Amino acid sequence: MALSSQELLDAFCQAVEIKEEKQKLYKEAMEGCSDAVGKETFQLLYESEKEHGGLVQEIYEELKAGKAWADACRYVPPEEDLMAKLLQRVSPKEGKLADGCSDELAALETGIRLEEACIRLFEEKLEKATDPLQKEFLSRMSSEEREHRRILEDLKFYYTDPQGWFMEKSGARLDGAGPVT
Repeated sequence: MALSSQELLDAFCQAVEIKEEKQKLYKEAMEGCSDAVGKETFQLLYESEKEHGGLVQEIYEELKAGKAWADACRYVPPEEDLMAKLLQRVSPKEGKLADGCSDELAALETGIRLEEACIRLFEEKLEKATDPLQKEFLSRMSSEEREHRRILEDLKFYYTDPQGWFMEKSGARLDGAGPVT
């Protein structure tokens, strides 16, 4: 059995609220961030949440107006990998590693919690859905939220262990005598 119209409306309403909260968080973090990598990361996440949030809001409004699920949920996921896009914008340079301030780390922790809330929301509905279109849609939405969480966790790694982050991203490795690139 497919999710009922009311279950879908409730899920989209919750998703809209969480996405608005994430947009606000990422915008404030972007504006207050002193580090270029953090600023780019928060900007990328803000833009992504703004785009996704607008789409989720539009779908919510159409479902609320009585439009059929298949007609309202014509979501097409982006083809690009946000992590790859971020690493293209900000290539790791060993001499320019930054320390995250406590505000940035707090924003990252809050962002991770919000992304996890969205993931749980979509996955709870995915478990109940039987309609193939609903399952596909909810799975894609959950996947995008997981990617956002992965980006936030990566930035947290950058701030808490910049040398380790650089070693991982630059492909350098240790051979017992020091780093090898």
